[in-house]
Amino acid sequence: MTQDTTYRGKANAVFFAAIMVVSMFAAGFAAAPVAAASVNGQYVNDAGDQVDIVYQGQDVYLTGGDIDAAAVDDTVNLREVDSFDGGVVDTSSQVEQLTVESASEFGLGSGLAVEIDTDDLSSGDYFIRGAGDLPNSPDQSDTFEVTTQSLSVEFDDDSVTDEGSNAETDLDISSDRGTYSVNVTADGLEDEDLFNIFSGDGANFSSDRPTRIDADNLASTGNFYSNGEFKIGLYQEDDENYDQKIVLVNIQDSEETIDFDGIDTDDYTFEFNVTDTEASDASSISVGELDRQASFDESVYSQTAGDIVEMTVELDDTDNAWVQIGSEESGFVDVLYVEDDDSDDEVTFEVNTRVLGTPVNFDEAYNTEDDIVESELYDTVSNDNAPEYYSEDTDTTLGAGNNFEGYLQAIDQIESDEGKFDQLARPLQPTTYEVAVNGNQNFIVNEDDESELDDEIGLATLDLTQPGVENVQTWTAPGNPADETTNTTELLNEVTQSSDIALDDQLVIQAEASGIYGHMVQIEDFDALDDGFSASTLSELDGRDGEGVNIEIEADDATGNQDPTSLDFDASSDVISVFVDQESGQMFIVVDTSEDDSAFSQSVEDGTDFTAEIEYEADDEDQFEFNGQGPLGGAANDQNTAAFPYFAAGEDNTESASADFSLADREASFDNINDNDEVEIANTESATVTGTTNVAPGTEVSVRVQSTSGVSPSFVETSEDIEVGEDGTFEAELDLSAASVDDTATVDFRVEGSSISDSDAVIVEQAQDPASFEVSELNPQDVTATVGDALTVTATVENTGDQEATQTVEFRVGGSAVASQDVTLGAGNSTTVEFADVDTSSLDAGEYEHGVFTDNDEQTATLTLEAADDGSDGSDGSDGSDGSDGSDGSDGSDGSDGSDGSDGSDGSDGSDGTTDDGTPGFGAIVALVALIAAALLATRRNE
Repeated sequence: MTQDTTYRGKANAVFFAAIMVVSMFAAGFAAAPVAAASVNGQYVNDAGDQVDIVYQGQDVYLTGGDIDAAAVDDTVNLREVDSFDGGVVDTSSQVEQLTVESASEFGLGSGLAVEIDTDDLSSGDYFIRGAGDLPNSPDQSDTFEVTTQSLSVEFDDDSVTDEGSNAETDLDISSDRGTYSVNVTADGLEDEDLFNIFSGDGANFSSDRPTRIDADNLASTGNFYSNGEFKIGLYQEDDENYDQKIVLVNIQDSEETIDFDGIDTDDYTFEFNVTDTEASDASSISVGELDRQASFDESVYSQTAGDIVEMTVELDDTDNAWVQIGSEESGFVDVLYVEDDDSDDEVTFEVNTRVLGTPVNFDEAYNTEDDIVESELYDTVSNDNAPEYYSEDTDTTLGAGNNFEGYLQAIDQIESDEGKFDQLARPLQPTTYEVAVNGNQNFIVNEDDESELDDEIGLATLDLTQPGVENVQTWTAPGNPADETTNTTELLNEVTQSSDIALDDQLVIQAEASGIYGHMVQIEDFDALDDGFSASTLSELDGRDGEGVNIEIEADDATGNQDPTSLDFDASSDVISVFVDQESGQMFIVVDTSEDDSAFSQSVEDGTDFTAEIEYEADDEDQFEFNGQGPLGGAANDQNTAAFPYFAAGEDNTESASADFSLADREASFDNINDNDEVEIANTESATVTGTTNVAPGTEVSVRVQSTSGVSPSFVETSEDIEVGEDGTFEAELDLSAASVDDTATVDFRVEGSSISDSDAVIVEQAQDPASFEVSELNPQDVTATVGDALTVTATVENTGDQEATQTVEFRVGGSAVASQDVTLGAGNSTTVEFADVDTSSLDAGEYEHGVFTDNDEQTATLTLEAADDGSDGSDGSDGSDGSDGSDGSDGSDGSDGSDGSDGSDGSDGSDGTTDDGTPGFGAIVALVALIAAALLATRRNE
């Protein structure tokens, strides 16, 4: 019976009784009603509060009023109501006899009281009679109701692990009662274990346990530890089995996370008993041993020494582990604690290989965005996660030196009088380093004084390779702030390779350089790898003399007694920014030349030639060594003497690369120039104006044609914005149908609304087509030759346009020009160009695209180069004597048939004979710089 039902039943009874009385009077029926007697007293709980509903198991007391007319030790009867009639007990059944006692025995003040134990009572209504002035049939309101409390407790998981993220599970507790307290026990677990489980992640019994409480004061106590809605209390020592249970104080229906970390593996049944009722429930769970597993996203991490390497540890059945970087074999060791903090089952972190092992801040050596990484070397491992070091097995610790430095000493990484930062004399050198994951905190020094992991669950290799600087080249891009684009891929999509840079455009200096990015991160921070470095970082790196990194970008000539104009690395990031692509070992210095007063040490004059050079300098006699005070040093630890940290001593080991470029004012020239130096433009609705400019390809430009003074009717037309093409050409379309033939005008090339170049123009009926040099009859086309052969190529070039012009015709191999000549052709004329005696010795064996290129056209084919004979076989040399026949061209095939050659040393002449016998050759091939440039240019074209 619920409380609502009880009140509703009583109200209904009163209502229907009233109706009955009225009905009987209306019918003229006179009858005596049942005598209803009120109890002068009340049923109360332990606290003395009046109750009319109690839960089975709670104690109830009848006090005051009619019971006070009885005497102590009188007997009374506890009866269960069978039925009510008119709001009065009609029939009832005997339950048991109880004894009247003094109310003070129960802490209920003066007078008498009867204690009623409800443990064995079923749900129903009850009352007491039989002593004092207690009525035999009380009003329904003078009875009390016993109801049974429900309790449901359930773990979300059937099993958990003894550590790690899978040690956690949710516990759901619900009841039909509002607030109540619950005792919790489990065989095999003490109050300390139970407290650690129910207090959740991070709490500890020894430091977080609350003051123990009296079982009689649960309703009012504030001594508990809160885990969400769970308020965990501990009983005083005088309570029975106090050390085998905890109490959840004054809880309501709730679900909270509990943690079995550190609990012995076993099957447990948890008993939950409400403290003041008979309500109880049980739930079982298995605690198993954590089976940590880990792997790396790569088996080998390859990076140039001195740069940043990113590693990812993939975790299974755990959210944490320990990682050892290096070993005694590689001469360096650090131990990390790693923890997945964003619930993606992996830990990703970056390692700065330039400063690792030196006394810098932790966040200069390691970086993680979303996880937890702690280092023994940098004293950031918390006590709970600290590794433990053992000798030969996990039964014997390293003793007084049971710490990281003791571990390093035991594996002979450092001497007894040295510290942990004495492992390295110079930065981590190019070699391989083991990176191993340990499933627990135990690290062992075996009998051979070698380090071992107690539970190795993952292994990878860090392969640091030799850094260096190989080439520098320049690019141009449309004018924008230098920090407009931070993504190097997007940057390369915007640039065009060029050594002629127009002022107001972007200058991009690209260097194939490595081994310096870790130092740059130490100067700035890890975020700069993605967001870009400030130019001042390069200035500071260059200024650290001992590092041996020299970066110089300055004019070739100085004016008067002034220093040459140079790039000003103190400029703001919108003027100069530096971006790096570690994967390809590329650095990009982006300069907004529109801010030339800020970008350079002084204003740049039109046509100024510059050189950009990066040098890694080796000392003649000594290698780099740390100065003992941080990551810096120099030759023989002298910070003022340059020695790149990864080069051996000797000036021959110095590496440098440079590129020349010039800065000039923006300019443009127009096609279709007549003998009067006027641009001829047709008076049509779609008149075109074409030309060439040094403004960066991709820049939006426009062309304006305006009639000169005196032309009537006057006209002015401006084209829509167009983009400068890859080759620096532009083509604008205008409606000049309103102009008349022979009208004169000015044609204006414009960028961002400003005039860059202009020229006189005249309106004609039909404009001549500009010169167009077409290529054909490439000879040879697909050809095979031997590395070292001197070859010749020819092609026909024809001017299919209406105007005479001069163009530079180039012969290219692998995208790079290896020979060129200027060709002048009148309209409709053609000529044969020849590139003779081109040397192939600088090329590797393989296939290359070769061809002849003009400003307008190209024809290409495939050159296959085979490896040259090493000359060790004298018998082959004898065939060379017939090489002299090569001059006939057509007899070249016979060169291989010569059997009369007696002098093997003449074999080299035979190869010349083969060339002369008609196999065209190719000239000196440009160096690696040009090849890389061509590849990048090809990428841009494809995109």
